[in-house]
Amino acid sequence: MFYGKDDIMDKIINEHDTFIGGSFITNENQMAFAPFKESSELFLTQVNNEGIKRQILKLIDQSKYVLKICSFIITDKDIFNALMEKAKSHKVAIFILTQLDDSKLQNTSDLSSFITEEELKENPASTHMYFIKTLYDNGVHVRAATTAHAKFIIADRNNAFITSANLTTPSMVQNTESGVYLARPYAENLDLLFDVIFQHGTKYIRFTSAGKRKNFVGQANISILPEQLPKTEKCLLRFTYEQLTHNLYREILDIIDSAEKYIYLSTYSIVGLEKIPEFRSAIVRAIDRQVEIYVFCRGMNYRTDHLEGTEVLRSAGCKIYADIFNHSKGIINEKTGMIFTANIDGNHGLINGFEVGCLLSDKQRATFLEFNKYLMEISDYVYLPTPTRRMLFDTFSRYEKKKEIMPPKFPEQLSISIAPGLSIKGSALADSPILYGHHKDHKFLIIGNKLFKCHYDQGHFHLLGKEKMRYDIEKYILKYVNLKIQQN
Repeated sequence: MFYGKDDIMDKIINEHDTFIGGSFITNENQMAFAPFKESSELFLTQVNNEGIKRQILKLIDQSKYVLKICSFIITDKDIFNALMEKAKSHKVAIFILTQLDDSKLQNTSDLSSFITEEELKENPASTHMYFIKTLYDNGVHVRAATTAHAKFIIADRNNAFITSANLTTPSMVQNTESGVYLARPYAENLDLLFDVIFQHGTKYIRFTSAGKRKNFVGQANISILPEQLPKTEKCLLRFTYEQLTHNLYREILDIIDSAEKYIYLSTYSIVGLEKIPEFRSAIVRAIDRQVEIYVFCRGMNYRTDHLEGTEVLRSAGCKIYADIFNHSKGIINEKTGMIFTANIDGNHGLINGFEVGCLLSDKQRATFLEFNKYLMEISDYVYLPTPTRRMLFDTFSRYEKKKEIMPPKFPEQLSISIAPGLSIKGSALADSPILYGHHKDHKFLIIGNKLFKCHYDQGHFHLLGKEKMRYDIEKYILKYVNLKIQQN
């Protein structure tokens, strides 16, 4: 419903009111953080643990004749320099499969569904383009597909490492990431998968010069036949490739359906569940069988779509925890487990992108299980369906302190007036956190999933009009003791 003029006039919202929509709030029972003890079964990125980066640099350094890398984006300088050094040695053939689309080529792409907020601060599109152009100029074979979100590296065709981490500095030194080696008998399957997509599934295949600029040139005929893809019936590799196969997604469903006692699921985001109804149905069936389901994700209170997906799982009976850095992805039950590169995302990846996963050995499964339990023990957040605003404000204050963010200061008594003719859904004002944003000289309020340009003066915001959502805006939650809403 929409508030009419009389309904919204002088409406007061205070810090003790309760949100109807759920949010992540501070986990008061969290343990003190220390990096999880790494082993040869599971490699990690956490604060003060760069295990994944060490493995990637080792694979680059020790490769003898061929190196194949698939990454959604490449912005880490150390990895770039290691690849440049290897390329200049002229001893190893290097192939890079990455993701590009027309908007990324023009540096206008919204990457927020694919990479973390830490990575977004690195000016990722332009850095990525510079790195892959420079590598191309130094003899590296670079191609790009529009749907590539997988992250893996293969050295000499038989040493394959699959990870949740993009080749970015935050993913190498800060974000919570996980990675495993694929058993050598199955590395050849991943090597074949890379070759098929690199040769037949890439839209952008080479750079050409246009004056001082280099442009990626596309090919019109992209055609992969199902029989060209590696078979996975007797293999630990799982993958999704656009509409040709969804065996990674099917394996996730099978692991849920075969669980008898518990499921541990980790992901960056939970979005687009309406497009993957089989997933929700499998979760409900497992809950009905008395299976305990624990979900670990990133506590993104600023993403309405993520909160909506999280609420679907909570209402089904899942217990949900989160931190501020998680980007690890995987699923485990009491019998089997899998690490993968996809998020629980029906919009991008699980049923329409290029993603890979690896079924775990018994030792890998046991280690990954303990890692996920540990993440929940030290988790920053738990998900609550009806937090008070004060709970959420306190959670954001701790978040800002931990990330060393300096939010703007506003008075405790705030007001928002709405321009004539501008209708706002009442539930968005009453039930959703309101975010303040600014870009250059412009100020904005984000209410629900809508962006409004506004004027601000001494504790009063005046909404001027609705804008197209932008992702280059610094955003902060609007904290207050009382908020008065008025329709002009």
